[in-house]
Amino acid sequence: MRRALIFFVEIAIVVALAVWLADRPGVVAIDWQGWRVETSLGVLALAVFAVVVAAAVLFAGWRWLRRRPREFLATRRHRRESTGYRALTDGLAAVAAGDATAARKLARRADSLLNSPPLTLLLSAQAAQLDGDETSARRCFEQMLERQETEFLGLRGLILQALRDNDDERALDYAQRAYPLQPSAPWLLDTLVSLHSKAGRWRAAQQLVEEAQRRKRLPAEVGRRQQAALLTERARAALGRGGLPDAFEQVRRAHDLDPALPPAAELLARLVADDGRVRRARKVLERTWRVAPHPALATAYLDIVGDVAALDRYRAITLLTKENPNRSESRFAIAEAALAAKLWGEAKQQLDALEAIAPTAQVFRLRARLAEMESQDDAAARHWIDRAAEAEADKAWVCASCGTAAEDWSAVCGHCSSFATLTWKQPPRVHRAVIAPPISPGSGHDPAPTAAVDSATRTGSDEAAQIG
Repeated sequence: MRRALIFFVEIAIVVALAVWLADRPGVVAIDWQGWRVETSLGVLALAVFAVVVAAAVLFAGWRWLRRRPREFLATRRHRRESTGYRALTDGLAAVAAGDATAARKLARRADSLLNSPPLTLLLSAQAAQLDGDETSARRCFEQMLERQETEFLGLRGLILQALRDNDDERALDYAQRAYPLQPSAPWLLDTLVSLHSKAGRWRAAQQLVEEAQRRKRLPAEVGRRQQAALLTERARAALGRGGLPDAFEQVRRAHDLDPALPPAAELLARLVADDGRVRRARKVLERTWRVAPHPALATAYLDIVGDVAALDRYRAITLLTKENPNRSESRFAIAEAALAAKLWGEAKQQLDALEAIAPTAQVFRLRARLAEMESQDDAAARHWIDRAAEAEADKAWVCASCGTAAEDWSAVCGHCSSFATLTWKQPPRVHRAVIAPPISPGSGHDPAPTAAVDSATRTGSDEAAQIG
């Protein structure tokens, strides 16, 4: 609306000017180089207007001729880039779909259309990996190291290749080169800590975790848990070398950082007890049992109590578990101690509760022992042993990354080498599909289900083999 109003105003001004000139005719004379031109003012104005229009048209034509080649080249370049980016996008989609042949073809097409090797090198490397050509993939990753903008991506690819080849030294070398480029990358920090830990370089791993904590790259809780794991491993190593004072200092710090880490509490309690401070050792175990009960803590507690009567050992266990007597670990420890003290009623009461909340294999094995010890009932014992074979798996140290179950704790998973991922919990069930035999046509029977699911559980090495 505003632009239309301005246009009408401009037209009105031109018309008013034309009317004004028509009402005031005059003669214009021009003398130049012996020539004399006489005309009216209106004709002169029209001639000037025509000259201006002709000059504008000539200038526009010259400008179009001057810019046309550049515009043509720019349009052609834009079309090539658009086609190249489309090929790059389709190539990444082919990699995601697992189509190695299409990924390689599209990588070559993108490389020929785009004048930007960093964009196509990654696609070429991924296509080569998808096709199983690790040599070509490694060559692409190494070419990426030559450019600052792709150096980190190239190092990441080389790190993953080295880890797949179980070449920890090469992976560590690449990871140390990548760390200054992207020190805030969580996967890179985990990889470095894991590699140092796997090699037993606990102090180097701890320095990385401490630096990440100072720079706020790790959540506080995660940092404390990782530090505690590393300090526990350092204490074990120091104890193996005979460095008792160093071991005590490291495990004491570990327990202060993470009281819920049973291996640290167990080791600290044994060292304190060996130093003659039995009461202090029992307090350490009681503190950890409140937040993270574990059978190893109960074993250490009874070892510290010493060789006393079975009834006294039962009383000691009830003291250990008094803060959380309804936890499955507490009930099982009480049941074991009651069984050893021949308190059949107490043992049966705890086992009944365990059968309701945590019917694992060890619960039924303990029931079998109860049947044998209380009434020498071999038939009942065999019944409970059979139940144990079909029961859920006992708790174990399960890796949060790969799911492998282990009986003993370690800062590094023995299967996938992940760092500080073992947690005390029940392993997942393993389901086996049993394929039913096909029904012959015309048999007169309804078709049976194609598969039946048989649930089974395994722990320890069996679990690791199944998941691996």
